[in-house]
Amino acid sequence: MLQRWRHGRRCLKEARSCRQPELADYLRACAALDIGRIDSTPLIALDLELTGLDKRSERIVSMGWTLVDGGRIRLGSNRHLLIRSASPVGESALVHGVLDRELHGGATLEDGLQALFEASRGRLWVMHHAGLDIAFLKNACARWAGCTPGFIVLDTMRIEYQLRRRREIPVRQGDLQLGRIRSLFGLPAYAAHDALSDAVATAELMLAIAATIQGEAALDLASWVKFF
Repeated sequence: MLQRWRHGRRCLKEARSCRQPELADYLRACAALDIGRIDSTPLIALDLELTGLDKRSERIVSMGWTLVDGGRIRLGSNRHLLIRSASPVGESALVHGVLDRELHGGATLEDGLQALFEASRGRLWVMHHAGLDIAFLKNACARWAGCTPGFIVLDTMRIEYQLRRRREIPVRQGDLQLGRIRSLFGLPAYAAHDALSDAVATAELMLAIAATIQGEAALDLASWVKFF
């Protein structure tokens, strides 16, 4: 409860200094977010594709997200945005498959952030390996809006790690990859490193994990979230 209260205060403080109204609205909603059961808490599953791992020198090339309401994925809410830039993607194209010519007609990073934070207002985030994407988002928001937003996240990689620790199951290299964990829950294989398909895959995994933890009852999410 104390961590939740501190996070809310920080969000309200950032909202007061924020230059972009869409992000300020998100921050105020984040401060007031009610974290309940998975069937009553609005969620947004997000994935970013990046040119590298260093937030200071690399960039976002695509964003994908989907909304979850009532414990069900709203496929009609799916969004996939390519983010244009003057600099080439380089060898990172071998990972995410996005080519420079495809990015020429993409959205600006600022427009992408605006759309993302409008969609995420009043929602709990779902990500896989959240720390990396959030580092890039905070860095981008600092330049765009003059503030660094807070995030309340269900990180499917972290949750699976916690479950394995509780069961004293060893975690080997590669065990916590999104596709590897999905296979354990009987979920189908999707093409990796596409922002939208990874976002949908993460949302499906979160719902499968919740069903496994709680059975037929709806999972209470408060003890599984991480604050960034």
